Amino acid sequence: MNKLDNILVAVDFSTGSHAALEQAARIAAACKAKLHVLHVVDQASVTALARGHGSSFEIQARISCKGASTALLRWMAHTGISPDGEVEIVVGTPVHEILEWAGKLHADLVVAGIAGAGNVPAGVGSISGKLARKVGPRVLLVRADHSMPFRRIVAGIDFSDTAAEVMDQARRMALQDGAHVDFLHVWQDPWVAMMYTSPFGDVAAPVMAATPEQRAEYIENLHQELRDCVKEAAQGLESKAVLREAGNYGDGIAAHAQETGADLIVVGAKGRTNLSYMLLGSTAERLLIRLPCSLLVVKPDAQG
Repeated sequence: MNKLDNILVAVDFSTGSHAALEQAARIAAACKAKLHVLHVVDQASVTALARGHGSSFEIQARISCKGASTALLRWMAHTGISPDGEVEIVVGTPVHEILEWAGKLHADLVVAGIAGAGNVPAGVGSISGKLARKVGPRVLLVRADHSMPFRRIVAGIDFSDTAAEVMDQARRMALQDGAHVDFLHVWQDPWVAMMYTSPFGDVAAPVMAATPEQRAEYIENLHQELRDCVKEAAQGLESKAVLREAGNYGDGIAAHAQETGADLIVVGAKGRTNLSYMLLGSTAERLLIRLPCSLLVVKPDAQG
């Protein structure tokens, strides 16, 4: 499922969506995919304008869409991008409309800026975060300052079924851009058990512990499993199989990406780490808040 036929990019005239548009156009050209551009006029704003001007919602919607269409075509002409697919201007709730159009177009990839018009100083904006949770099968969130090719990619590998799609997408991006890939597996020490408290209030040592030899053997076996797992995906690429010990999957990925200067993280939405839950919980919020680069989330076909 590595081929991309239809790419949908959502734009709101922000700096972030400008970078998203350029990335989407670049990927579409490389994959010979059809590029579709969508701008959603927020219905709450249309309602407020209609009340302010004493007109009906329908009249104000037509006026707003006409103005948005003119502005979008001028904005795209300035970037030199001419999509093969249709440019759509719709009135509605942004997340709902993006999901609706992604389904109508059978989009293989949805692209948006990490931060839209809200211009959050760190992490992702509210709409981008919702897209990461709900869009299937793939969503690419692009940093506002990154419209150029990716040079260093971190692919999160957890040995689940979704990991195969993560490797496919990381490989596609790397071949397209000539990027280096770190196939990263974040692991936790299996010998560290929960601490317990004695009746006298003393904290006891961990229930289980490993000798240095056992730990070294475990790490080497895990490293070999990772190398075997990514062997096919790594063929012809400048890449490395990397183990990183961390207490939290999301923190481990973000820390590695930041330390290595990565400009794209590719992760699965659900695997052994159950990232679909993480995208709704504190772990992924830490990842997204700390996110040092663009993010590509891939999901199992069933979720898509």
